[in-house]
Amino acid sequence: MPPSGRILFIFVDGIGLGADDALANPFANPWAGFEALSSGRRWTSPGASAGVSEPDSLFRGIDACLGMNGLPQSGTGQASLFTGVNCVELAGRHYGPFPHSASRDVLREQSLFARLADRGAAFANAYPPRFFNWVNRTKRWPTTTRACLDAGIRIRTIEDLQAGRGIAADVTGAGLANELGLPVDVVGPEEAGDRLLALSSDHAFTMMEVFHTDKAGHAMNAESAHRILRPLDGLLAHLASHRPGDLTIVLSSDHGNLEDLSIKTHTRNEVPLAVLGPGAGLFESVVDLTGVAPAVEAVVRGPAA
Repeated sequence: MPPSGRILFIFVDGIGLGADDALANPFANPWAGFEALSSGRRWTSPGASAGVSEPDSLFRGIDACLGMNGLPQSGTGQASLFTGVNCVELAGRHYGPFPHSASRDVLREQSLFARLADRGAAFANAYPPRFFNWVNRTKRWPTTTRACLDAGIRIRTIEDLQAGRGIAADVTGAGLANELGLPVDVVGPEEAGDRLLALSSDHAFTMMEVFHTDKAGHAMNAESAHRILRPLDGLLAHLASHRPGDLTIVLSSDHGNLEDLSIKTHTRNEVPLAVLGPGAGLFESVVDLTGVAPAVEAVVRGPAA
């Protein structure tokens, strides 16, 4: 692989590798975009069991429990995923949805945004005014935005989305336009993908977060799950087919949930790690959430990082 490269990290909240049961697991159905990142493997536990390990492609399940009993949660899971530190161990338990106080310093100093700010880092998501009103009132920042705030990474607004400089968490912006009544254009997955690729061309590290997946899992609603996954699948298909040669796409999650709609809670299932691009080989040793951030940094800085 080249001495250094660019990373586009798609973080999808609350997706694990579950049973090959289409009644309970939306991922037991074919998804062309997801499977473009996994060499055609289905995103289920059986589909990932053999793994994919090719020069430019890797797909496997990784552990999200990190040695702790109980159900993995977003706060400690995301902090572990984004820093490479076992924040579950620091907290002494799984904790969420917000970052645990025990991981506060780690998140500030060791998140991917903090570690890669000198190379150029961006968070692609654009947020509506009510998000900023809420965090200003409660002072409770979700893990990704907390890490951005600490690292001096700009958190994008509706104005950025209107100007094509950001992306909505539901990919298309339909929720912002139709449910919140905000003046944003609803775009197709392909245009959203082009925006994301343009943003990633200007930065060594770019992240997008999709959080509606976790909400759909808690709702136990198959129709809602498919409605959320369709535009994301289209986005992934576009990214895979239009990926520049020096860009490595990484997709992973913090804990399972959506893969088992028969229960309302998170799961202890492994979560997917899919890597497409020249940096795939640097993820070979990743077995749990804490291995992802060091591998991302190694791609951006070069294997000696």
